Amino acid sequence: MRKITLFVVLAVGVVFGSVSVEAASTDVNLTAKDGIVLKATYMSPGRPGPAMLLVHQCNMDRTSWSGIATELVDAGVHVLTLDLRGFGDSEGEGMRGPGGFASFLETSHADVDMAYAYLLSQSGVDQARVGAGGASCGAMLTAELASRQPALKALMLLSGPPSDQAVAHMAASSSLAVFAAAATEDTVTPGVAKILQRAVEGSSHARSVSKIYSGTEHGLPMFSKNADLEPALTGWLKNELLSGR
Repeated sequence: MRKITLFVVLAVGVVFGSVSVEAASTDVNLTAKDGIVLKATYMSPGRPGPAMLLVHQCNMDRTSWSGIATELVDAGVHVLTLDLRGFGDSEGEGMRGPGGFASFLETSHADVDMAYAYLLSQSGVDQARVGAGGASCGAMLTAELASRQPALKALMLLSGPPSDQAVAHMAASSSLAVFAAAATEDTVTPGVAKILQRAVEGSSHARSVSKIYSGTEHGLPMFSKNADLEPALTGWLKNELLSGR
């Protein structure tokens, strides 16, 4: 009896040990075409599954997604969080360079494409179930990414106005589900709530949804003001990415 009991304990230890080794978080360097090194964090659930790219708003960095990223990874989603150039641990001038915000956005499109390609290249990622999302400038960038990547399954936008091209893509793509949230009195991007609400209303996907709140919050600060938003967002993402529909 002792031998059997010992065997069971050892076997359980081996199983637990293999899970902790396979599930991992790794900081990676992504080198842009102009030589700028961007920092990202790749989180693997340790098993095959869908994937999500998260891009921060332009007064934060990739660590702002830690709570949402952890919940998605625990559910079986591969996650990549990116520091845009000039933010967090990434090199570059960001919005301080010549041309300011407009030039930063234009350059960042290729950076986001690079991050998306890196995520898709990771072992175990189901390329048929990939989402992207961001807040503020990160939402603007991922909305554009969706218009360039027709295979994208889910798009999450917080307080960032999508371009006309991105809105047209949402309307034309019945395979792209959109989750959008904003505050009616957003002080950073006035009118963004109406823009996002109209974009979702024009989406051709049956499960696209908008959540519009009263208040002045912009991006992730909406979470602390509106307790239902973060669980609604993560629940929606898990349903869209993990359902296989």
